[in-house]
Amino acid sequence: MDEKLITRTDIRASDAERELTAERIREAATEGRLTMAELEDRLSSAYAARMRQELDPLVADLPSPAPPAQPGRPGPRRLDSWDRVALGVHAVLVLALAVAVISRWAATGMVYFWPVFPIFWALVSLAVHARLRLFGFRPPRWWQAEQAAGNSR
Repeated sequence: MDEKLITRTDIRASDAERELTAERIREAATEGRLTMAELEDRLSSAYAARMRQELDPLVADLPSPAPPAQPGRPGPRRLDSWDRVALGVHAVLVLALAVAVISRWAATGMVYFWPVFPIFWALVSLAVHARLRLFGFRPPRWWQAEQAAGNSR
C-alpha cells in the first residue's frame, strides 16, 4: 500500500489561523494597503481556505506584523491631566531655579559659571520625574534580587 506522506504545506488550517490571517488583511485595509474589493476577496478566500498553504498567498504581499512587546517591559503610557500638571510644575520650578542661580552668578560678577551644576541636577530630576510618570517605578534587577534573597532568609 502506497501512503502519501503529509508535508508541512498539506496541514489543514485551523479557525484561529484563518482568523489571524483575516485580521492581518483587515489591518492592511485600514492602513490603506488594500481596496475594498481586495479586502472582500481576500477575506472570503481566507475564511474558505482549508489548508495552510492557501492562507500564505493572501498575506504574502503585506508587511509582516509588528513583533509583540516584551513581557515585563511595558511601553510608555498615556499621560493624564494630573501627570501633565505635575511635570509642568516641575519644569517651571527648574526654570525658576535656573533664572535665580544665573542672576545670582551675574550679580556676583564671578568668572567661573558655577550655575551649571545646580541647573544640571535640576534637569536630571525633571528627566527622572518624566520617566517615572511615563513608565512607572520598576526597581532595578539587582534590587529585586536582593529583596528575593532577603525574603528567603
